[in-house]
Amino acid sequence: MPLDETLVLVGLIILFAAAIKITFGVGFALIGTPLLLLVMDPDKVVGFIAPLILLQDLIILSQTWRHVPWKHAALLAVAASVVAPFSAQLLTILDQQALQITISTIIIVIGIALLAGLQLSIRRESVAMVAGGVVSGIVFPLSGISGPPVALLLVNQRWQVQTMRAVLAAYLVVLEVVTITVFAINGVVNAESLLADLFMLPVLGLSVVLSALALRRLKPDHYRKFVTLIVVLAALLGVVNLILS
Repeated sequence: MPLDETLVLVGLIILFAAAIKITFGVGFALIGTPLLLLVMDPDKVVGFIAPLILLQDLIILSQTWRHVPWKHAALLAVAASVVAPFSAQLLTILDQQALQITISTIIIVIGIALLAGLQLSIRRESVAMVAGGVVSGIVFPLSGISGPPVALLLVNQRWQVQTMRAVLAAYLVVLEVVTITVFAINGVVNAESLLADLFMLPVLGLSVVLSALALRRLKPDHYRKFVTLIVVLAALLGVVNLILS
């Protein structure tokens, strides 16, 4: 990737999306992908961002590993990993664009309900984690959305900031390692995409600094509202992008 205007634009997009992701635990793919599609070839975007997302979740995990509820993270990861391969088969018989719009619309409706103050009473959190993992495992192969369903569940449960960031990172690292392995086998992630990622390492470093500054100022209630708002706006951006394309 030459040092030109495109590289600068890509760097700014990565900085913006990564700062949000590292702060809130979600949002990079939903925000970054539509913006990157404006300045990069579509067939290169997935291979470019997948390792970056994994690196961001590893950064979050390094900051929060003491707060990880490992039982809940394991339930999420196992449930999603079991369901995802079966869900992926639906792509052969269903329209992917229609699925993405449908899933994003459901996420938007749920997010708006949470922002309006709705809270479901869920006492058996272990069962809820399995259900959240199943939902995430279903929608991830169909739409590329993995974190938002779990994030909305944790917002509903009023989890603390560090615990939310920790369990999201631990859970997503498992999915991302599996996904990147498959991408590498299929040639989606390759030497060219990894070289492009190397150019973004200083940008990720700056995003960590911005995230640390933001987290110092965020109150727990504001954090949960921002997470929900980011999920809603990102899903809305994805719908608009799909419709326009």
